[in-house]
Amino acid sequence: MEKIKNNWVLVVGGVLLVFSIIFLVSARGFSDQGKYVEVKGLSEKIVKADVAIWSLNFEVKSNDIDSLYSDIEKNIASIKTFLKDKGFEDSEINVAPVNIYQDTYRDALFRYNSTSQLSVYTKKVDSARSASKDSLLLVKKGVTLNQNSIEFQFSDINSIKPEMLAEAIKNAKVTAAQFAKESGARLGEVSRGNQGVFDITDKDPGSPEYKKIRVVSTLRFLLK
Repeated sequence: MEKIKNNWVLVVGGVLLVFSIIFLVSARGFSDQGKYVEVKGLSEKIVKADVAIWSLNFEVKSNDIDSLYSDIEKNIASIKTFLKDKGFEDSEINVAPVNIYQDTYRDALFRYNSTSQLSVYTKKVDSARSASKDSLLLVKKGVTLNQNSIEFQFSDINSIKPEMLAEAIKNAKVTAAQFAKESGARLGEVSRGNQGVFDITDKDPGSPEYKKIRVVSTLRFLLK
């Protein structure tokens, strides 16, 4: 009986010893993980937009529904002709459904009020930029635009992601290495990383067809 008791004590002692060794190794690992520096790396790039979206809206008001319809058709035809003269194809020009509001107020100046919208979706960025500056010519054709706006987009972000991320990581590593040097440590491997969000804004108000793309990556480097 005494022998069995002694063996049990030895087994328990051995198990505790194993767990103690595992704990010490793990604790050392946690200690190493606690020595790190977290830095941010910036990458910026100026690119030219590859898509233009041009919106042209107009209103027509009348007390006669037939006259209203006729004026809407005439304005749409005038805008389409203007756009085609500027080099755009039918496939690039879209006409949205017409919205018509009937004003039943007794003293209303016009009984029928309509809003119409045409848009151009094109990859001819330079043509859209140039043509939008000449939209005043539509006034000579009797078209009064109440909204005339153009938006430029860069759709091929995936083509520059690898290059920008590489630059952001490189810049982050330079900062981390400088920190390690100043603190008397050696820079180790990356233990955690966040690539960051790609932010796209206009380069400046005067040239919206050029975009500034920016990403800030956050990296954690171990220190030795």
